[in-house]
Amino acid sequence: MPEENLDSERIVLEHLRDQIVSGKLKPGTKLPSERSLGLTLGVSRGYVRKALAKLEHYGLIRTLPQRGTVVAGLGTKAISGLIASVGSLDEEFDPAELFEIRALLESFAARKAAERAGPDEVTEILKWHSEFRARADAGQRGLEEDHLFHLAIAKASGNPVCLALTSYFTPQIISLNADFAESDPERFHRTFAEHDAIVRSILAADPQTAEEAMRTHMEEAWKRRLPGRVPR
Repeated sequence: MPEENLDSERIVLEHLRDQIVSGKLKPGTKLPSERSLGLTLGVSRGYVRKALAKLEHYGLIRTLPQRGTVVAGLGTKAISGLIASVGSLDEEFDPAELFEIRALLESFAARKAAERAGPDEVTEILKWHSEFRARADAGQRGLEEDHLFHLAIAKASGNPVCLALTSYFTPQIISLNADFAESDPERFHRTFAEHDAIVRSILAADPQTAEEAMRTHMEEAWKRRLPGRVPR
């Protein structure tokens, strides 16, 4: 994603964080409209929409019938802290330890998604799967689309703890990948193929195959990011 896009989204994230810290936006409070936020911050509605979509995937805001988009009921400190992590990506974990936990949670999420995903969850998984493919076909990284795909699977697991934990470490995965210099133009298509195997297993409602496909994907991610380091 171009740096300008990231900067524009970060402006929105930091503004919302500041509003929460100051007490102007409390859990349950309705957010301003996309148009209003865009005018206030001097960014386009498209960037506002992307930032809000990211926060909703992380479970930090919720869209409610008849009420619109509201701040999640997680408590002011928790929400502001998580938005800070999402926006600045400033907390660091050891990459190997991060990948170990990620592999466990992602494999669990894929298995449960194959068992529990409903039409809405499947639609969301397919949306990000398709958008990642468009990026791959264009020779682009699709970093955001990749991780929103994984968050959609965590959401489809039907386990809010799994989604919360996945949401917590996702900014660190993004940070790790953003700093990684890609040199293989075919890597994106291989990643799409790995994603596709996961999606097909979820669509087939095959928990074991979905878990195995995700585990394979995690093993390949480990090899790409931590060459020469063997999982303990």
